[in-house]
Amino acid sequence: MKINILGQSRRQSKGFSLVEVLVVIAIISILATLVISSFSNAAQDSREIMARQQQAVVQSAVSNWVASEVGTFYDPDPSDTTPGRFQSIGDVLSRYNAASTGLARLALVRAYLDDSTYSHITNNTTDPAGNQLKSGAMTKVTPQRYLQMPNWVGGSYPKVELLP
Repeated sequence: MKINILGQSRRQSKGFSLVEVLVVIAIISILATLVISSFSNAAQDSREIMARQQQAVVQSAVSNWVASEVGTFYDPDPSDTTPGRFQSIGDVLSRYNAASTGLARLALVRAYLDDSTYSHITNNTTDPAGNQLKSGAMTKVTPQRYLQMPNWVGGSYPKVELLP
């Protein structure tokens, strides 16, 4: 038996007390919670980044489509004997707005999207009206995000919006 400074006897312990074990478990659980939450936040952040990249890809496709259509020859009805004409920016605007849904507008710019992006968006869009374009990443983000291609009112190129 050992005697401490105050002259009191002390038993020599060969293990940890219950309080020491509980403190260690509490510290480990706090650290585990921090690590797990940082991983879940990273997954959420990566989905948000993917949604923004998909918006940029669709916006680029829309801009490229408009730039390539202005000044080109367009014959909307090949069976009509009157010759077609070169398209002005107003003609392209009218064609864009005539496609009344987001899916129809996405189909206009189809040639400027790769196959996987186009099919990924069309397969994940569940909006019956076809105006809320979604990808897998957008459905897993909280709150759920979607692309919208509103009417083109003129000015610059049409906008692709990531909402909400």
